[in-house]
Formats: sequence, C-alpha cells, structure tokens
Amino acid sequence: MLDEFAALGVEVIGASVDKPEANRRFAVKHDLRMPLISDADYEVATAFGVARPKVGVAKRTTFLIDRDGTLRKIYEKVKAKGHAATVLQECRDIWG
Repeated sequence: MLDEFAALGVEVIGASVDKPEANRRFAVKHDLRMPLISDADYEVATAFGVARPKVGVAKRTTFLIDRDGTLRKIYEKVKAKGHAATVLQECRDIWG
C-alpha cells in the first residue's frame, strides 16, 4: 500500500515516543518500509498536541499535511485495521 501513497506523491512517516532501538525492532517485526521517527523527548508529539508523557505514550493520531505545510485532515482515535485504506482514499480524493 505504501507504493500507492507514493504514486500520489504522498510520503508516509511514522513517529513514536519509543527510543530508536525499540522503533527498529517494531519496524522489523511489522515489516515497515516507511521512516519511523523516534520522539523519545516528546518534542514532535507536544508540537502536534498528542503527547501523553505521564502515561509514556502519544495519542495515536494521523495528520494529513500537504506540500505547502497546510494541515488537511486529522484522524483521531486511530484503529490500525483499515486505517491506511481510509487515509489512502482521502489522499486519492484530494490529490488523485
């Protein structure tokens, strides 16, 4: 599915508050081919308003940002199953 995003000119980047080694293991385990940013200091999560440092996580959220840096859509309370397909369709609607 990552190739379908790329065909639309969409870059998919993941971010996690886990340390780089934990992210690497996660990426290997789940065969992720997208970049996965380690945000262990919660800088990115805080900037996007999803930091939950007292719990040790960030809210699972997807941000659809265009090339100009305009936030097009926020997906909150993300459930993994079917989410990528939903976002892909939204990208097709906007850029396809």
